Amino acid sequence: MSSETKTPFSQTRASVYLDAARGIAALLVCLGHWRNLLFVSYPQLHGPHKVLFAIPYVVTDAGHQAVMIFFVLSGYLISGSIYRMMATGTWSWRRYLTHRLVRLWIVLIPALLLGAIIDGAGLHLHRAPALYAGQVHNSMGANVIANYTFPHLLACLFFLQGILIHGSFGSNVPLWSLANEFWYYILFPLALIAGRRSFAVRIRIASGIFFLLFAWFVGPHILVSFPVWLLGSVMAAIRVPRFSIVLRTAVFAAYPLLFFYLSKAHWIPPAASDDLLGVATFFFMLCLLHATSAAPSARWVGLSRTGARFSYTLYVVHFPFLMLLTSLTAGDSRWYPDFRHISFALLLLATAIGYAYGVAWLTEFRTDTVRPWVESHVMPRRRTPEVPAAAS
Repeated sequence: MSSETKTPFSQTRASVYLDAARGIAALLVCLGHWRNLLFVSYPQLHGPHKVLFAIPYVVTDAGHQAVMIFFVLSGYLISGSIYRMMATGTWSWRRYLTHRLVRLWIVLIPALLLGAIIDGAGLHLHRAPALYAGQVHNSMGANVIANYTFPHLLACLFFLQGILIHGSFGSNVPLWSLANEFWYYILFPLALIAGRRSFAVRIRIASGIFFLLFAWFVGPHILVSFPVWLLGSVMAAIRVPRFSIVLRTAVFAAYPLLFFYLSKAHWIPPAASDDLLGVATFFFMLCLLHATSAAPSARWVGLSRTGARFSYTLYVVHFPFLMLLTSLTAGDSRWYPDFRHISFALLLLATAIGYAYGVAWLTEFRTDTVRPWVESHVMPRRRTPEVPAAAS
């Protein structure tokens, strides 16, 4: 019998690489909003040094593509947990939804409250009225005045933005993807249960009906990216193919090129572009999963873990804060990327990332503590059978 023991996935290099992908994706989203809020668009640049900014502008224009990475990763991680629960006979809608909602709300609720305060301050100060009205060209900002309403707040709290109401709450445009995520969390297990013979027929029929009803309810706006999310589900269901080192190297070299190319290839329909990137991300992550050896005790590993730990918070809280900083510094104008403005903008970016880390320290980092407490109040307690007293 071999004395070798298999390294748990959470301790492998593959786990670290996936964490790095999640952290980098969140940073790319943040970078895209930062650059678009503060700096003029690339066609507005002039002079012989314009070409020097080509790569930075491409890198900071791939926020939407980064969300597709989130979708594939989410499909992989969430579906994997569902598969395990069903394989071990521990599946429960109550337990599953408790896990998912605690994970989402522990950051989202504070983010909405903080966003209300920050947007309120920006509107009250009136330093950038055009920015808060969504009238600054290519700033990616919404009409905060129109979206700063209680119905928008409730819609985002219950993941109904883009379904029952247009736009997200206040300035926080990145929240659009949370509605997608939540409803994919609902639709996938419904479809899976409907197709599994291990469940009773009545449960399968009911699941199929609810799947169709919810799919109709959320509509094509949400469903259009569901195939990208499902690619992660496929990845969690299959055994990782043994790709050759040559093929893996080719994938690692080609993926970043395709990723950033699709951010600029406006001739491709958006849905087709997202699907193409989803397929590419699927194969890219399959190659990452080859790294089954134990992760070393190195600084880059810790950085990868840290980036992943607060990636959700960074995604959810950065935009209102960056928008307020923009209103206080650039106002309704946008800067030309000279040395002075780039240096100051990098300071603002670091401040926004530090702010997100602080929020994560109070919220996201407490998930493993809060979840058991919530479960103890939500999950039914098992009653210990009474033992009859011995006859005297």
